[in-house]
Amino acid sequence: MERYEPGADTGLIPLTHKGEEGGIVLAGRLEVTVGNESRVLGPDDAYYFESHRPHRFRCVGHAACEVVSACTPPTF
Repeated sequence: MERYEPGADTGLIPLTHKGEEGGIVLAGRLEVTVGNESRVLGPDDAYYFESHRPHRFRCVGHAACEVVSACTPPTF
């Protein structure tokens, strides 16, 4: 379970690590950037990508964002 307050993000430097990553947004709006592509996801939207690709997350909007996420293998 992850929670991002409005304006919070995972940092300016994109993350990279071995594995796969997926999640579903429960509340709020989450901008997911993977490589050069960005999408804003809302409640019930999901994402999946290979984690070796540079990625970052950012809460957009005025409400906190709640996400259930999983990484495999658990090396991150």
